[in-house]
Amino acid sequence: MRGQLETIVGAMFAGKTSELLKRILWAKHQSKKIIVIKPIIDNRYSKEKIITHNDLSHECFSMKDWKHVNDKFNFHKDFVDVVFLDEIQFMKSDETLESVEKILNSGIDVVAAGLDQDSRGRPWETSSMLLGLSDKIIKIYGFCNVCGMEATKTYRKTEGGDRTQVGAADIYEPRCLKHWEAR
Repeated sequence: MRGQLETIVGAMFAGKTSELLKRILWAKHQSKKIIVIKPIIDNRYSKEKIITHNDLSHECFSMKDWKHVNDKFNFHKDFVDVVFLDEIQFMKSDETLESVEKILNSGIDVVAAGLDQDSRGRPWETSSMLLGLSDKIIKIYGFCNVCGMEATKTYRKTEGGDRTQVGAADIYEPRCLKHWEAR
């Protein structure tokens, strides 16, 4: 039986990792065998943990690429019930899609969380592809730092720079469409 894919997306500071942690804690409460993975590029708070902006955390494996993950873990239903992926937008699209398909086809559930758009309003490819595969999609909204209304966008406080710039409140804030501009 194929596993189920649930994908949690939204802007920065919407609570995606908090939602992922809630699912991790529930799986642990049910005595499920879990693996938690994030890309090594996400070193904002810790290399060995996924951590929310308000300091909630859980141990994880920091991946260089999917070969690194597959060398470390045996994705067989006897050993794993659920795989949790955080910051999916930083994972390579083709490798991630192929690996998630293999995991799902092994009867293992996957819960993935990440940004759906960059600060310029462009969709993140890996997130988009996983959304297309998903059995369940959760879109989470933050609150605009300007007006307090529902925020669907990530606003970069400084203009320019590479598309991928890992950071937190020092670089980004949530904004509603009215107060957001591509940067």
